[in-house]
Amino acid sequence: MPNRWRTPLSTLSAEQYRVAHDHSHSSTISSSIDDTAVAGSEEPLGNSGSGAAFTQHEALGTPVLAGLHPHRPSTQLSQSLDQIQNHTAQLLGGSSESDPWLLRHCRFDELGLRSFHKVHYRHAGGVPTRDKIPVHFLLSDDELCEGAAAETRVNDERELRAELDVLVPSVYGARLVRLFHRHVFPVLPIISRSQFGLSSVDSVPDRTILEAASTPLLAAIYGSALPFAMNDDQLAVMHGYQCPPLDKIWRIVFKAIQEGFHRPQLSTLQSALLYLHKTNLDRCRSASSDTPFVWSFVGSIIGLTHSLGLHLECRMFGIPAWEKRLRRRLWWAVLIEDRWMSLLLGRPPYIRRNEWDTGELDDADFDLHHTQYAETLGTGPFIAFRDMARLALVAGSIQDSLYSLHACQRLSEDLQSSIQAAKPLFDQLNAWRASIPVTEPFKASRSNAHHPHSTQYPITIYFAYLTLVVYVWRALLRPTVRSLPPPQIIDVDQPLQETQSLQDPAFLFEDLSWDFSELPEIELHLEEDVTDASATVKELHQAAQSCAGNLVNFTWQLTSSDFGEFWYSWSRIGFAVVSNFLMALLVQAPSSENALKAKQMLEHWRRVVRDQGTASPLLTLAMTRLNAFYWAGLTETFCLPQHVLDVLQ
Repeated sequence: MPNRWRTPLSTLSAEQYRVAHDHSHSSTISSSIDDTAVAGSEEPLGNSGSGAAFTQHEALGTPVLAGLHPHRPSTQLSQSLDQIQNHTAQLLGGSSESDPWLLRHCRFDELGLRSFHKVHYRHAGGVPTRDKIPVHFLLSDDELCEGAAAETRVNDERELRAELDVLVPSVYGARLVRLFHRHVFPVLPIISRSQFGLSSVDSVPDRTILEAASTPLLAAIYGSALPFAMNDDQLAVMHGYQCPPLDKIWRIVFKAIQEGFHRPQLSTLQSALLYLHKTNLDRCRSASSDTPFVWSFVGSIIGLTHSLGLHLECRMFGIPAWEKRLRRRLWWAVLIEDRWMSLLLGRPPYIRRNEWDTGELDDADFDLHHTQYAETLGTGPFIAFRDMARLALVAGSIQDSLYSLHACQRLSEDLQSSIQAAKPLFDQLNAWRASIPVTEPFKASRSNAHHPHSTQYPITIYFAYLTLVVYVWRALLRPTVRSLPPPQIIDVDQPLQETQSLQDPAFLFEDLSWDFSELPEIELHLEEDVTDASATVKELHQAAQSCAGNLVNFTWQLTSSDFGEFWYSWSRIGFAVVSNFLMALLVQAPSSENALKAKQMLEHWRRVVRDQGTASPLLTLAMTRLNAFYWAGLTETFCLPQHVLDVLQ
């Protein structure tokens, strides 16, 4: 990152730091470890030395000799962890080779620093307490990372910056930042508005701010905002005649991120999160599933998040207020990705609940102290992001209770246990739905579309809620039909006598030219303990169909303006989930009446995704999944009960 946003390590005394800090948002770390200089600071900034020692003693419940040491300052000055020139901060966890419980005894200066040549230990500040562990960061000179970084370097960052400046001149870049602020920030509030000088939604950052911003973050902001270029008068003209190549901009982001993994900063994480949600203009790629790279990239993001220590509550840390707000928002943005991608891709989540303690978001995490900002934008978008963070916790509960490996093994053929597991999840979803500020978000969006700064509720978040409802019903449909035993496995590499004994060997070898079309059709096996044979199953199926009908109508009512909003990139997987859910309702229909209704709803859904797919590639994957089933033929693709066959024929 250029020097303006990053400050070098220096030998400023604590008093000099205070003077400098009063005139700059930048932070300066003292690398002086002279005990006399540290001990010489007799005037505390907050509590007195005895009071601070008493508070620490009370919090820890054990004698803390370091807190009473004459060479340990009683106060710590707030200064940034992220803006230290030529140095990178990474967390030292509880089991790190540098023991945090040993480092707590170090003589840190008033800036929380203990230095050893090119390596510095930074005490986070505010901890330990009774329920918070000691937190330290290792500040490493970037020169120490150069060897490892050179091995994976794709391009020099200066080359990438020069390429970006050619693709997007700064005069247009500033307007793209404003578009990002208006259209993307409400859903992904992962940049610091104060650092970009965005005091209102109409603010355009100064050129010097753009020059100081990191290359990957600036390119990611440009790439995220370009799809909204038609909403800016000047950019609309440029977009019409010479639109910057979006793919090249995102390529710059990816190359720069690789370098950032060796020297991680908040801007690296911000860029990576935006890269996950980049717009894909290739319709063929939109029709296909994501490659395994996406889930691996999510893992890299989460590893980066842990290295930066974002999983730890930071409100007590000795860092600037803007950095605390940003760190907390970034953590929740990462958790949202982990929980949703885990569920939608069918993968175990990376983040474990017992490994983070960052508190829930509140108003303080979005406070900018600008009256003009509140008047023009309001609090609606920020409430929406907080809603999404709460919804991500519900998504995590659904994955853990219904779709984890052990949950699937236990519930897949146990209807009663599935119902019991689903009830609290429905309660959580209903509570979330009742808490959002508008009754019908997608209709409110259209009614407010004429207002340039309306606080419309993001459609992508409401659709995420509907997707979770589908996932609960999908889990309830699993045990309504029992799976038949799997076919016997023939190991063609083993001699016949070494093959495991089969139930009926004569059946397998009677005719080696197998005709799979003659395999027996699947039959419905209802749960034996269900009252009145199929009453419960039919009731569940009808309720699931009602849920599906709501989703079909929701998608049908979406307008081009709705699709023109910023959507989470994984929303397209959600639409494909709906396609598969509707198909399951037909295949597992318990009666002719249910099958007919499911068939009609499925055909309606096909028309909806075909028509709406012309307005947005979000529906392309959902349409592709359906078309594949119909192309092969439903009766040829699935083993269907007779009453479903009769309806289809």
